[in-house]
Amino acid sequence: MRGAIVFNGNIQAEADFVERAREFLMASRHQNEAVAGSLKVLLVTAGWLENEYHEGHIKKALYKIGIKPHFRGGHDDNVQNLALFHRYQEFLRQRPALADAWKESEALTESARSLYLEKNSFFIASLRRSMHRLREYIPSESLASILDNTVTFGAARSRLIGYLSNDIRETLHLLQRNDDLMVELLADLEDQFAVETGLTYDPVWTAARTQLSESILTANSIFLFGGNLGVLHRCLTFFGLRRPLLEALRRGATFYAVSAGSLVCNDRIIIYNDFEHEREFQLYDRGFGLIRELQLFPHCMDRIQTDDRDNLTYLSQRFRHRLCVGLNQDSFLRVEFTPQLRAVSLGSRDGVYVFDRSGQKNRFDQGQVLKL
Repeated sequence: MRGAIVFNGNIQAEADFVERAREFLMASRHQNEAVAGSLKVLLVTAGWLENEYHEGHIKKALYKIGIKPHFRGGHDDNVQNLALFHRYQEFLRQRPALADAWKESEALTESARSLYLEKNSFFIASLRRSMHRLREYIPSESLASILDNTVTFGAARSRLIGYLSNDIRETLHLLQRNDDLMVELLADLEDQFAVETGLTYDPVWTAARTQLSESILTANSIFLFGGNLGVLHRCLTFFGLRRPLLEALRRGATFYAVSAGSLVCNDRIIIYNDFEHEREFQLYDRGFGLIRELQLFPHCMDRIQTDDRDNLTYLSQRFRHRLCVGLNQDSFLRVEFTPQLRAVSLGSRDGVYVFDRSGQKNRFDQGQVLKL
């Protein structure tokens, strides 16, 4: 992969992102000389829904730092909006039968999510009960020590404590398995829809995907903005844009992702859901796998109890195959893939936070490299 990705948690003003990324936006890693020379920027604002075209402030910021417009027919071809949400809506209007089938497919997906959450709520309630009981006997031991089975007890209490410790480990494994099964089910539902409807052979869909892919593959910089996560993910998924995004990264495009845009870059999209008035983690859907080694958590300090070591241990254990990384409003993380994978914190006002199995919250400040 010649490209790179700059991640942010939840910056409030998109134009600020442009200003802070000036150095990278005015350079290029792209293998195509024409793309590298144009410094073309592609904006993905589908998460803004009907406000998708309200990107004037971003274009103004890009022109200010030196990105040159190229107007043709009244539109700037060099700073381009992918118009993904409007293209998606237009297709559904043109193909009402496919739109009905897609609506039914989405209803099945929502039913799957509902069942998944019901199962998770049962496991999480059980986990909490066991943790509460265990704390009555060993109030000071960390969850990490309990899960790693490194705590020793007196003979009188050891069997009960051992039973509760095993129950916590087994329940955590059930949560992990439920996540894995949900990923498989979502993939099956997506494939089933494509096969049953012949979507990928529809000429209108094919023409739209070709145009969208061309815009992605001819961009030097691609912004994936936040907003409505469900809509952003749905539009990208509907037009099968995972491969063009990965190919753009391979060719040398630099991505700039914020909030929901950062989430969709993951292999799995993990969000937060309320269970009995307490915040818990939820697998939302499959991401697009632009970065597989990290599990990103935007809005980090707003949504994660980062001072609770047991919570951080639970987080890193449940999503065990990836490094769990928290991002805030002023957190910036640049990931490069060549000559080797490298992730460095860029923010001057805040750091990037890594949560490990021991429950530690490790802050990486500007210039510090994460240990992958």
